[in-house]
Amino acid sequence: MTLATLITFPDFGDLAQSAFQAETPQVCSSESELGEALQRFATPAEIQAKAAECAAAGLHNYAFGLWYPSMKGRAVERRVTLDPPREGKTFRHSLAGWGLIHLHLYFPQPGKLQCRVAVNSQARARSRQDRYPDLGAVSDWDWRAVESYAFRLSRKLAAMGPTVPVIPPGSAAPEEPRPSPWRRRKGP
Repeated sequence: MTLATLITFPDFGDLAQSAFQAETPQVCSSESELGEALQRFATPAEIQAKAAECAAAGLHNYAFGLWYPSMKGRAVERRVTLDPPREGKTFRHSLAGWGLIHLHLYFPQPGKLQCRVAVNSQARARSRQDRYPDLGAVSDWDWRAVESYAFRLSRKLAAMGPTVPVIPPGSAAPEEPRPSPWRRRKGP
């Protein structure tokens, strides 16, 4: 079961802003549209605009990949061949890298937004390194920096709302979501 945090669009704007606070990341779509290149986003406003565009288009989900220079390592853009073709397109691109941080967005209903932060651990990356030599050595990444950025974004996100299972398209939100341990309580 995938868990994500229920947030508002203004909350997502705050999260996008916080992603650019300590250092400016390179931000791309985690996957491209069919037959297209990966989209790149230079500012928090561009990320927010893409999230709003996805919601307006009725998409179920979208993901951004973040790479910070201090994390070292490298982000790899892969061309994925579609066989058989989909919707007349024969390829798409995806973003890969051992320490990339992904912001996954889910749009279960109009006006609803769920978000989660996903990143490999160093141990998980090491266990898969031999299968994906094109990603380079796991040791090329500064895992302290990866963990620091991932933790900071996760903590910020957790303080914004309750964590619940990802809501399938067209389903009702759960009536009593699990409260976040990071959410600030109001009152005494």
